[in-house]
Amino acid sequence: MTEPIETRATEEEMKRVKRCWALPQIQLGPGALAHLYGSTNMTVSFIVQDAHCSFKVHSHEPEEIVIVLEGERDEILDGKLYRIKAGDIMTVPSGAQHGSYTHESGCKVIEIFSPPRLDLLARLEMSQGQ
Repeated sequence: MTEPIETRATEEEMKRVKRCWALPQIQLGPGALAHLYGSTNMTVSFIVQDAHCSFKVHSHEPEEIVIVLEGERDEILDGKLYRIKAGDIMTVPSGAQHGSYTHESGCKVIEIFSPPRLDLLARLEMSQGQ
């Protein structure tokens, strides 16, 4: 067996690795907390939604991918209701009318936006400046 040619990242280089639930956070609304991470071309939001939490129907320019990690929620997309649960992935097209709400269980989801959700990143920056 040949030895790998890659070298182990240094402690300084390891600073590029982040823990998702330790990222800076913002309150998205009552019962919804988001840990945010942004890069040049996308924003990732690690969300914890309590039971009976909702996001009003809205739209935004970035395309969105929703990945349910735990629990379940009803996703509203263009007037249709989709029950999504742990292990499900759903795409929300750019400009689509969408929202969501949870029931008894609440949920944990990852939402990925491209291009970045600059509005969320600006809210995070403002909250850290306080």
